[in-house]
Amino acid sequence: MRVAIVHDWLVSWRGGEKVLESLASLYPDAPIFTLFCDLSTIPEPFRQRNIIVHPGANRFRFMRKALLPFFPIWIESINLSGYDLIISTSSCVAKGVLVDPSARHLCYIHSPMRYVWDQRDEYVGGLRRIPIVGFIVDLISSLLRVWDTVSSTRVDLFVANSDFIKQRVKKYYGRSALVVPPPVDVKKFQSSDTQIKKGYLLAAGAFVGYKRFDLAISACEKLGRKLILAGQGPEYESLKSMAGPHTTVINGPDDSTWTTLMREADGLIFPGVEDFGITAIEAMAAGTPVIAYKAGGALDYIIENKTGVFFDEPTAESLCAAIERHKSTKWSRLDLEQYASNYSREGFTVKMRVIIDKLLEQDVTL
Repeated sequence: MRVAIVHDWLVSWRGGEKVLESLASLYPDAPIFTLFCDLSTIPEPFRQRNIIVHPGANRFRFMRKALLPFFPIWIESINLSGYDLIISTSSCVAKGVLVDPSARHLCYIHSPMRYVWDQRDEYVGGLRRIPIVGFIVDLISSLLRVWDTVSSTRVDLFVANSDFIKQRVKKYYGRSALVVPPPVDVKKFQSSDTQIKKGYLLAAGAFVGYKRFDLAISACEKLGRKLILAGQGPEYESLKSMAGPHTTVINGPDDSTWTTLMREADGLIFPGVEDFGITAIEAMAAGTPVIAYKAGGALDYIIENKTGVFFDEPTAESLCAAIERHKSTKWSRLDLEQYASNYSREGFTVKMRVIIDKLLEQDVTL
């Protein structure tokens, strides 16, 4: 059996790439097709894989965000003839590859294309307010939505990373999906030291607007609580300028620092609407409860007063109230670690192997 794996792009190493890594481990000899690739962002062992980069697209990788309208053309030009099983991991266009009629195509979907569906304004809202430019953006978005929906019919089976994404797949594609949460390296974050909390709250992840780290800063400054904000991304300077006397911003922490921050925090503030949220599970594995906005993927794993607490409104005031509830709750490190173990890498690969085998046997029931 010939197997091919398709991934949107390899220009960073985040949650989507960790899913790719686990899926690829099932088929060590399978080539990995992608539109763009920056080898400097990929861990050394994974560089040894057979990574096939689209030659036309990759020459424009530094301006890829402006070339979204060309992505469907490029992804459809990848030659997958002769392959029996296609596994795509997609948050953009990877699911739209063209495959042989006899091939089976499983898509592990992180999200339907955010830029043209419900998060359009968060990505291109500024452009839409410019005369003429806004019309062009809306026209392109409309055409991409048509392609996104049509190309979803090429997938034999969708596996979503959360119930939240399962619902979006149903709403935008009219398709059912299984749910398998993404893999988390839970063992990496566990510690035998029970007396390591340092009294601060942590907010961590990519520095982008939809993560709503501005809420974490505002709430902690109001309460006078120490906050460490760790990550990297385009909003770094903006968040740094927003930080008050109680907030420390760490840009680009290494793996060791990331793990230590997770273990020593009193709680992780998780203020955005996430497709899933691997960072939250990492915190639980480190014995740290989560203070999460009650929406998105967090609904799958936040159990009130056991793994975390919710806040109901995307406001600093609502988050402040949740932080106070978190402070007055007694947390069990053992309970948090045990719950996080449900999301292990080993468990993920076992579940996906069973699903793939059933797909090949045409024995999948949704």
